[in-house]
Amino acid sequence: MKRYHLRIRHLLLALFLIAPGMPLAQAAEFDSDSPTVLVTGSNRGIGLEFVRQYAALGWNVIATCRRPAEADALSSLADEYANIRIEQLDVLRHDMIDALARKYRKQPIDVLLNNAGFFGDTLQLSGSFFGRLNYDLWDLYVRTNAIGPLKMAEAFFGSVVMSQQKKIMTVSSLQGSIEDSYGEGSFFYRGSKAALNMFMHTLSGQNKVKKAEVLVGLFSPGLIIDDRTRNLRLDGKVERPVSVSGMIEVIDNFTPEMSGGFYKYTGDTVPW
Repeated sequence: MKRYHLRIRHLLLALFLIAPGMPLAQAAEFDSDSPTVLVTGSNRGIGLEFVRQYAALGWNVIATCRRPAEADALSSLADEYANIRIEQLDVLRHDMIDALARKYRKQPIDVLLNNAGFFGDTLQLSGSFFGRLNYDLWDLYVRTNAIGPLKMAEAFFGSVVMSQQKKIMTVSSLQGSIEDSYGEGSFFYRGSKAALNMFMHTLSGQNKVKKAEVLVGLFSPGLIIDDRTRNLRLDGKVERPVSVSGMIEVIDNFTPEMSGGFYKYTGDTVPW
């Protein structure tokens, strides 16, 4: 019965699409006295946990994902918390980013949280090992993991400047650190995350950004324990809620001196 009701809900959500490539229409009003966070890639994993924890803290949450009609867990969370607003967004589609930014041009966004990323499936990962590299994959990795967050920062900059906290925060990876990266393969994922780190570090140093007092941060969430990593014999594994709560705490206490830096979910600095 629950699955049946979810199907009905998803059908209704699809009917509310303004047009292909446009965000979902939503009637709920945000609390003007509460801070606002926008989370990309919020239908599962770290993004979904960010939505869950920020909503529980009383924040206004703009939760974006590529296919809201298929985001069962996110839809259930929005049923539980009235302060969650779901929007359709694919960070590869710059027209969609611009359309959503126009929709929220008068909405202060305290934390723009770039979480959406691409790791790859088994076939794509196999094409990331030396000796059988599939160079056609590079474009997808860099457009998703590096260019997407940079475009989000540019498009939503005005909304961030309007806010009280003025923070652009991005989930990166330890694999984007030249010094701390480990293991074999993942050439394109590592390269795209290193590019992301450089983009955000460079962004933090822009005169326009510094004059507006916007803070820019990068995070390594740690090796999240899930079905893929649970049995790996590696140090530093962490449960997802612990990682996300740690990152939220660091974001809450982020200072101008930290802007442009790369940090673990614990607040410790990650070497470039």
